[in-house]
Order: sequence, then structure tokens, then C-alpha cells
Amino acid sequence: MLKWICAVALMAAVPAGEALAQQPKLKDRPLKRIKDFDTAPIKEGITAIKQNGECTVTYIVGTDGKAKDLTADCTVPEYAPYAIKAVQSGEWEAEITGGELFDSYPIKQPFRFGSVSQAAVDPRGEKAPTLVKGLEPKDVERAISRTKMEGSCAVKYTVGADGKPKDIVPGCAFPQLDPHISEAISKMRYEPGQKAGQPVDWPGMSMPMNLTKPKVGKDN
Repeated sequence: MLKWICAVALMAAVPAGEALAQQPKLKDRPLKRIKDFDTAPIKEGITAIKQNGECTVTYIVGTDGKAKDLTADCTVPEYAPYAIKAVQSGEWEAEITGGELFDSYPIKQPFRFGSVSQAAVDPRGEKAPTLVKGLEPKDVERAISRTKMEGSCAVKYTVGADGKPKDIVPGCAFPQLDPHISEAISKMRYEPGQKAGQPVDWPGMSMPMNLTKPKVGKDN
């Protein structure tokens, strides 16, 4: 009886293993928002607080396509929960690199509360850079293929007054990756940060990265 049970279990396991091996490799793609932010939280905040203000929400998009690790920097602190709620309403197609899903790099999203004709002014006179063009997956793949190495990078850089990253410090586990990651980061573009209404260099930007080689299937 025991032998018969084991035989049945083995037969059941074989098709499942074959099905797992035949799963198609995920096609690489950049991060893409597929559901816009709900404006209701912003309107709710304006109604409740009745002040002009601005917020910049920093967040990461997880592999499930939802925002996480959210923080809000607001000229009127009471607006923070409303801005965070607006970002939480968005949905994304997560980034796929090397056939694997990845969390995104930190993203900054600005919001304005109040009348457009009476633009809110940050009393500190500062506005953080806003990402316009993100990291291209193909540039990361190229770095891996050229060096045949993988590992983590703790990238730090400054967004220049022209919106271009500069003073890039890749901080990769393998120095051979550094020039390739620096090149990839340099292609990103931002709306530059401002102080007193003027574009300025904005140091202290960071982006953690985890580089992995694409997995090769049996049929490749």
C-alpha cells in the first residue's frame, strides 16, 4: 500500500515540474504607471485645510505594482496624509530586468494644494528635483553583459541645474561595473530642483540597485 501511494505521488509531481520548467521567461520592460492617481484625496485635503501648499511624495513601486515606503515633504504638514493617499491609489506595471521583477528606484511625485492662480510657495524656497526620464533596463543589461558580473550598487549623485545627473558615485560591489552604471545613470533626466525660484544643483540623490544576470532556460 505504501509503495502504491509513493508511486501515485511521484506521477503527480512530474507534470507539475514540467509545467514549472515550461513557464515563459518574463519579457523585460521599464516601470509604467497603468492607473492615474485619484484626485479625490487632494480635493479632500483642500476642503479640510483651506490653505495653499505643495507636497513631494517619495516612494518605491514594489514588484506587486503598488507604491510602498512612502514619505511626504509638505509646505503645510497637514497635507501629507492626503498626498500619500493619492499616490497609494496609483497602479503600475513593475520593472522587469533580466526576466525578473524588481522594486523601482525611489520616485518623487509633486502635488499642489489650492488655487493654481495662487501658486503655493515653499517658505524654505526649495523644490526637490522631479524625475522625467528614468533608468533604462537595457543600459543595466549592457553593464552586466560587458562585465559578466552581478551585484549591488549604492549609487549616489547630484542632479544638476540642467536636470542631468553628475558627480555620480556608483558604489558597486565590483568596481568593473562602476563606469557602466555611471553611464546609465547619466542618461536619466530630471526637472531640476529649485531654490528661491531658480534651478540649482541638488546633491544627495541616491538609488540602490541590484544587478542580476538573466536566467538561461533549458531551451536557450
